[in-house]
Amino acid sequence: MNFEQLDYIKAIVENKSMSIASQQLHVTQSAISQSIAMLEKELGVQLFKRSRNGTSPTEDGLWIIPKLMEILQKSNELKMDIQSKTETFSGKVTIATIPSIFMTLLPEALASFKKDFPLVHYAISELENNQVLKAIEQKKADVGFITLTHESKSLDNQLIYHPLNQQSHFHLLVSAKSILAIRSEIQLQDVLDESFILFGEHFYSSLTKGFEEKYKQLSIIFQSSNPEVIKKSVAAGLGVSVVSKTMIEDDPYIESGRIKAIPLIGYPFNFSLSFGAIYDRNCSNYKLVQRMLTYFNK
Repeated sequence: MNFEQLDYIKAIVENKSMSIASQQLHVTQSAISQSIAMLEKELGVQLFKRSRNGTSPTEDGLWIIPKLMEILQKSNELKMDIQSKTETFSGKVTIATIPSIFMTLLPEALASFKKDFPLVHYAISELENNQVLKAIEQKKADVGFITLTHESKSLDNQLIYHPLNQQSHFHLLVSAKSILAIRSEIQLQDVLDESFILFGEHFYSSLTKGFEEKYKQLSIIFQSSNPEVIKKSVAAGLGVSVVSKTMIEDDPYIESGRIKAIPLIGYPFNFSLSFGAIYDRNCSNYKLVQRMLTYFNK
């Protein structure tokens, strides 16, 4: 048994898929499969079973895997304790992030990291997904926080992808005064006559491109990289918007009842979003970034 195998198991359990785990870890699916098979042979039990619905623990796996995850967690905690005693970080780390991570995971993780390493300072840019990728590739940022897309699945070999324990689904934002607000779920086909306010210029447009070619071009009245502008416009009844659930967690517009978030089902939003961090293995702040990222999975 080795910790690499435990990392593989953790990724498979979180994603319920060996293929997605291989994409996130940037390891071939066959390598993961062989490594897990070796561990199963060593333990004398089968840990996973495959079906049309993905990869899930076997009956033995249901009680063994949590114990293996405890070992991995204790190992990570020990490494962090040792590093905190022997390493001191200082200087500035440059961060590029999509808004949904900026509004959820980033503040708390950085606050915890800053308590342990008060000499580290931050420069943070809020960008679209493709812009975060470019910032890392062009070495304009030390670390970037993105959602996993077809672009990020084919990263340069110099870049490392670090998965975060965060997934999300798509929701349609509508004004509380809209007749659509009574819906418990909705498909994009149901709102073809609505005016749309989309986040950014690239991410959602790329998702809806195939849909528009098959059905009808959406009426997009404007696009904005400012989530506050989008939510305020939707609340006023100017149009509807598509966002990830992560972007509206603990949102005052939702909690006050000014807008409603309706789960989107069906094509092209019939998948969940996975989030992660990317950084260059040759980055001057390589060790600092690695240490900082451990605070995101606590």
